[in-house]
Amino acid sequence: MSECSFCLLSPKGGVGKTTTAVLLASEVIRHGKSVTLIEADSNQHLASWFESGNCPEGLSVISIGNATGDELEQAVLSAEETADYVIIDTQGTENASALRAASLSDVTLIPTAFSPFEVEGALAALEAVRALPEDYAPLLAAVIFTRVDAAIKTRAQTDILNAFDQEGIDYIWPGILQKEVCRQMLKHGCLLHDLPVHTNVANIQNAIDNIQAVLTDIVKRIT
Repeated sequence: MSECSFCLLSPKGGVGKTTTAVLLASEVIRHGKSVTLIEADSNQHLASWFESGNCPEGLSVISIGNATGDELEQAVLSAEETADYVIIDTQGTENASALRAASLSDVTLIPTAFSPFEVEGALAALEAVRALPEDYAPLLAAVIFTRVDAAIKTRAQTDILNAFDQEGIDYIWPGILQKEVCRQMLKHGCLLHDLPVHTNVANIQNAIDNIQAVLTDIVKRIT
């Protein structure tokens, strides 16, 4: 049985769901565990990434497209029998299938950039997950900020974090840094720590440290 299952959920595309899923998989694999990524999205970005053949043993991708809730559940249950960690990358929309994925996971993360419009959608999705019946609710449901600029703390970032703190809205910190290494990882179809084999790019260790800190924060909250 799997040690932990994750669901990446967002009411819109382009917020970093797939990047976050691959980064989490990279960190888990780096620690010697196996991962199955389930792609519940008809765009099949993960399948295309994986088919490059640059990923190591211990990582697999199941692409199920616009599967029904029952088909999604069967895919998750099957993956949990063979992989240490299961990560579900849902469609860029908040629908019944995405909420079913959340109900099947231990941790549901809702990626968003520091944009008031995107944050509003993320909070609506978080509320929908929290409205799940207790027996189906994940252990942790939280917003995770993406495309974070480590060098510049914008006014929008400060205002949004302050509002989250004041209102007691759960979020993962640190967020996912905006790094060229992340784009290169997806481009070359590999995991983060294997990137030097495929291209010369700076600050890989910073990106590894970042996702390690993210996963550490998550683990602390569910143990």
